[in-house]
Amino acid sequence: MVKTLIDATARVIQQQGLDNTTTARIAEAAGVSVGSLYQYFGDKDSLIEALMESLAEDIGSGLRHLPLLDNDDMHALVGNAIRFGFAVLHSRDGLYLELVRNWHRLPTNRVVDVLQQHFMELARLYFLRHYRDYPIDNLEVRVFIVTNSVLFTMVRHISQNNGLIRESALATELTSMVANYMTQPPQSPEAQP
Repeated sequence: MVKTLIDATARVIQQQGLDNTTTARIAEAAGVSVGSLYQYFGDKDSLIEALMESLAEDIGSGLRHLPLLDNDDMHALVGNAIRFGFAVLHSRDGLYLELVRNWHRLPTNRVVDVLQQHFMELARLYFLRHYRDYPIDNLEVRVFIVTNSVLFTMVRHISQNNGLIRESALATELTSMVANYMTQPPQSPEAQP
């Protein structure tokens, strides 16, 4: 029932938009009464939060199944992950676009936490394989900075939809920024403040 209600929430947001999504419409799309819906979720916000968590897990699962680590080149690995991210944002018949347009109003902390965790796992695996080529300090800090910078940039680009910056150019620049930052050698102790 929970999955049915979450799937119905996604369909209603796709078809009606976030502002026109109501528990009554979600219940109707799920084929249940509003009372039944309230046995599982207290309100529309709870359903949307569950949907956001489900989508984050799906994206994380998709990242895990990409052959990202098959490539030793950091630029290729990052570029593939960023292109995957843009492809995801354009998928699901407008669901992600509607959510991105309303990112500032949604419970996004959990989504970012889940994605950051997946990026951390990917980074750990990569740098364990390449520790001689790319010794790295503060991996957690670097992944935190990269995850939040890239997500914020992608969300802003998608939500503005003004066409001033081509997505392919943005993906190229993000790839270069992240790959160069992640492969910077550690600072020497005397260079640190």
